[in-house]
Amino acid sequence: MVDEEQATLDGQFSAFARLFESKRDGTTITLYRSDYWMRQAKLLEDRKLTMTDTGIVFNKWSKTELSYDEWLQFLSDVCALRALDEEEVKETLTNCGLPGQSAVRVPMYRDFFLTYTPKDKMIV
Repeated sequence: MVDEEQATLDGQFSAFARLFESKRDGTTITLYRSDYWMRQAKLLEDRKLTMTDTGIVFNKWSKTELSYDEWLQFLSDVCALRALDEEEVKETLTNCGLPGQSAVRVPMYRDFFLTYTPKDKMIV
């Protein structure tokens, strides 16, 4: 019987850094891929942690991609911003599965705008 290899945070980082593009080397990650990872782990859910929060913290580096060490600092800053337990977040990201193992819905627009009703159509 073959033992399954234990997931690690840096292994997950590398896998999600190559998301949708197998020719990438997995040493740097973009904001989109990082957010996708957090959505798959059910951390980024537009209530406690939003894409705006991650975007603001990510832009602290003024780069389009972050290395693993920079991303760890990014994660620490996000956890501090939203008062999240950093160790719990890291564990959740480590154990969420490889990219694509569970369905991830990446919204193009906030669902709020899908329910918009013009003022003249509202029932008072």
